[in-house]
Amino acid sequence: MDNNLSLFAIYKYDFHIAIERSIPAVADGIDGATYIKNAQQCFASLFEENSIDNLLKKNKKSGKTTRLPNDVIGKQGEIFIWRVNNSQMKDWWRRNGKDRRGIDKYERDEIESNPYCNVLIDNRPGRCLIAIEKSSAWGGKPDNLRDMLLDNFNVLLADKFDLEMRIKARMNPKDIWDFVDERINEHDDYIRKVTFTFQNPKKTNSMNIKDIKSTRLKAMLKTVEINDALKGFFMMEFDKNSNKKISKNNKDMAEMVRLCGENGYDITITFKEYKVYRINDYVRAYYPLGGTILTGFQVGTKTLNDKTDLEEWFDLVDNETKGYVNESEVPKRRNKVRR
Repeated sequence: MDNNLSLFAIYKYDFHIAIERSIPAVADGIDGATYIKNAQQCFASLFEENSIDNLLKKNKKSGKTTRLPNDVIGKQGEIFIWRVNNSQMKDWWRRNGKDRRGIDKYERDEIESNPYCNVLIDNRPGRCLIAIEKSSAWGGKPDNLRDMLLDNFNVLLADKFDLEMRIKARMNPKDIWDFVDERINEHDDYIRKVTFTFQNPKKTNSMNIKDIKSTRLKAMLKTVEINDALKGFFMMEFDKNSNKKISKNNKDMAEMVRLCGENGYDITITFKEYKVYRINDYVRAYYPLGGTILTGFQVGTKTLNDKTDLEEWFDLVDNETKGYVNESEVPKRRNKVRR
């Protein structure tokens, strides 16, 4: 992947009338029913009024609240570039004199770091997309920032408009080979481990062993069958130099993937960065974006279509994710062989 590109997780948001009315909304006689039709404009007003120039992050363990400054660094129409800071305490060792043997002594101290993360918002009518950078500022987990933003947004929306919002990650099932190729070639990731789980053909009645072409795979299934086991496991571990072997051009592996896919067996692939992917998993939508697009948006550079590059990027993301589902709509996994 180009080192100048950052990955952004894609989220869809919507609005509804607050389930529990806030005290300020009741005191001011605010009724969400009068605002729900214009909820997107209400949301945009939070940025225009600088209502969110300071966000509150609550530590779940200690209950301590930290105030995080942030700012809108670019706005064109209903699209925003928003820079959200975090607060992280880093260990810092400083020299503190010498001991009796003349050896330097060090003591640990803490220093506050304020790394930032870019958040892109497309609030055009009917669009409602948020893209959160996969940044080390939030541990490489955009959901951590999403949750904090949602808490802050909902406090303000409830108080001012008696509204609440939902922010759901966009997800899509991925073909196993497409996903492996994408992780290795586009994200510079590599596979550490592959685990196959396959059932005893006699126990499931869902597969004819004669249809299997691979002699190696037949031997594994036959071993499970002879020992009257319910199922067997086959695991392989790799380093980053072995990834070229993991493709559908590897006939034995392709046959095992076909067997697992057709019979509902599990395949688990553990990547160095992505961690665990299972066959037929719904995968979060991540889209790359270059820093020059953000810079061009800030200065108002337009394309021949009289759009900014960021507008066209959001158009592409919206078009390609129309068939995706929200994370709350992902169907639960089931084992097809247990009929």
